[in-house]
Amino acid sequence: METTASRELLADLFEEYSQWYSSLAGEYGILPRSISGVGGDGRQFIYLLDDLEMHHMVRNKYIRFVLDSMNSLAYAYGSLDLRGDSEEAELLEVLDLVAANADHYISGSWRVVRGGDGRVSELLHLGTREGDDTRKHPGSWFLAGSIRFSDTEKARYGAIWEEAMAGVIFKERASEE
Repeated sequence: METTASRELLADLFEEYSQWYSSLAGEYGILPRSISGVGGDGRQFIYLLDDLEMHHMVRNKYIRFVLDSMNSLAYAYGSLDLRGDSEEAELLEVLDLVAANADHYISGSWRVVRGGDGRVSELLHLGTREGDDTRKHPGSWFLAGSIRFSDTEKARYGAIWEEAMAGVIFKERASEE
């Protein structure tokens, strides 16, 4: 059963991630793909994934491995996506952010506007939604359900994670449980 504290953690995590991405866009003109996990002990990590060269399905399973290995109870994920806008008859570049645990998610989308130099110049909020039906949010499986890793996957993902940890940001936050 989900606690009020875990919903507050998700709301805080979503707000922090939204502000972080806004500052990255404003200061550097970039929006990296990233994952952040928060454990019950209050330890949080932020992992930039742009240099990770894996098929998206393998990358998603690897992310689950990382979240599991860090005993994450909640996570935030940010990525860019292309979407068709039938009203405008154009493709939109969209920043998607989600904060979720195994029972609840909060997700938001922002249209990405780029300047002539290709750097992000503006983020236009398209909407935020939340819910408890994790089947309506594809990323919720990162912490829900049972995932099995073969011995080969454990060794491979463990080696990748061990090497990546040098560039991962770790911080302590107050335990939310």
